[in-house]
Amino acid sequence: MQQLQPSGFPAVAPLFRNLSLLHGSVRAVLHDPSLGQIWINDPKAPEQAILRGPEGMYLAGNPGLGLSELKDTLADWDYLYPDAQWLPVVNDVLPNRFMIAHDRMRLALETRPTLSSKVPDNLEVIVSSDTLETSIEHAGQIISRCTVDMAVNGYAEFGIWTHQAHQGRGLAKVAAYSSIVRAIEQGITSFGWHCHASNTRSLGVATSLGFRVTDHYQAYSASLPAENDGDLEVARCLDLAVHFDAGASEMSWLNYHAAAGWALAGELGKALSAVERLVAQKWNGKAEWLEAHWAFEKIRADPRFLAAVEIQRKAH
Repeated sequence: MQQLQPSGFPAVAPLFRNLSLLHGSVRAVLHDPSLGQIWINDPKAPEQAILRGPEGMYLAGNPGLGLSELKDTLADWDYLYPDAQWLPVVNDVLPNRFMIAHDRMRLALETRPTLSSKVPDNLEVIVSSDTLETSIEHAGQIISRCTVDMAVNGYAEFGIWTHQAHQGRGLAKVAAYSSIVRAIEQGITSFGWHCHASNTRSLGVATSLGFRVTDHYQAYSASLPAENDGDLEVARCLDLAVHFDAGASEMSWLNYHAAAGWALAGELGKALSAVERLVAQKWNGKAEWLEAHWAFEKIRADPRFLAAVEIQRKAH
């Protein structure tokens, strides 16, 4: 695979037609090449292409050709979105055998959203006119946020986050509503929303605002197919923990995801051991990634976890 110069992006745009209809990240890179890169199999007559965008890697083109060069272009930790026609052969393209399918959904906004709730008086809602991001703050700390993940040619996609201690209060809905209304005021006319199929909280916020499911699709990653504690059944968390634990013997960074699986399954001792192995094996990650991971809530105050975080902080 050869990296394509930005001037050549328009010529390969037809290969990404399906993916660009589904993903704002693809639209954004094709519109503004500074946001990503594209690799192609043949400069003279490209039939296969990989696009790197802000949200991951996107695989398009003809799956009936050679696959080895595609595999070599991807990194073990990439998040891969294949065009649907690639699904029968995608396992032959994945850069490591511990990547798993993530069932995901796309939703689109059908009507202008309405909002019947509001935040308590002790919270402050702040909307950025430049980025369209909305933050909800308490005592100067952000406790909920809606970000515009992608905005291009009148289309925008949104993502939400709420601190675990403040979930269930409707804050994410207020934040998303505020961002969408501001986006409409600035000329955005089409809206998308992506999440794991397991993420009932995100789906609930989106549908309460008027979004409706338009697509089910699959992505691939060596990580948990979830975004909140409770998204997956305990048995599934155990299976994933065992899966990534085995993978850690080949790629030590998979201890990170094994630890998350063990923690969600209630196997806290095994989760702590995985974190300690991760740090001892010179993981090239930030201590903040351990501190902020939602799956580590039950072990975050444990002395073993705190010691591992401190070791990682000193190393990086």
